[in-house]
Parts: sequence; C-alpha cells; structure tokens
Amino acid sequence: MNNKLSIGQTLKAGLLTAAAAAITNVIIFFIFKSAGIFTDTILMDGKSPLTAVLVLIASIVPTLIASLVFFLFEKFSSKGYRNFSILSAAIVIFSLYPPFTIPSITIGFALGLNVMHLTVVFYLLYFLKKAITKNV
Repeated sequence: MNNKLSIGQTLKAGLLTAAAAAITNVIIFFIFKSAGIFTDTILMDGKSPLTAVLVLIASIVPTLIASLVFFLFEKFSSKGYRNFSILSAAIVIFSLYPPFTIPSITIGFALGLNVMHLTVVFYLLYFLKKAITKNV
C-alpha cells in the first residue's frame, strides 16, 4: 500500500488550499476592514496599506511553495506528512510574532494577520491529509 502523493496530487491539494485560503483570507480582510481593525494608516512595507490583492498574493504564493516542499518531504521521507506537519507548526508559530513588529500596528491588526496565517496552515494540512487519505 503506497499512500505517497504524486506531484500532480500534491499540486492539486496545493491549488485547493490556495483557493480556499485566498477566499477565506479575503473575507477575513473585508470583515476586519469594515470593523475598523484593518486600517489604511498601518503600512505593510513602509509604503502601502494592506489590500485585498496583497492578501491574495500572501495566501496563494506561499501555499504553492509549501505544497512543493511537502512533495519533497513525501519523496524523501518515510513519514512525509508527519514531518511536514511538524515543520508547518514550527513555521506558523514563528510567523505569529512578526506582525507585532510592523510600525504603528495595533493589537487587533496584528491578531487579524495571525488569523490569516493560521488559516493558510489549517487549509494546507487539511487538503494534504485529505489527498493522502483518498490515495490509500
């Protein structure tokens, strides 16, 4: 019984993750923006405020890269999903601090960004596990 995913299966899970995370994070963005938690006075790169386009890019690009990293874990490890999950947990934990270092950021804004980080990892692990389960 081989439950390792092919590159095609991995990319399909990555694309499903990218779509789900992007849609969810844009919804979160607009909810927080309408609630006044995300404001245009806080600049992401020192020059521009957070926009839906930035949220889409930040949800899609890292997800596709992560799915390729997962494929490498699958290919070269006997416990690819477990090892990738551990790496994902470590990365998401470390990603929770940087939003608090953005100049003039509010606690609510930083927490909102963290919710989006967690959303991406949740969907990634969910769709990869679902693909593995389907492949058994």
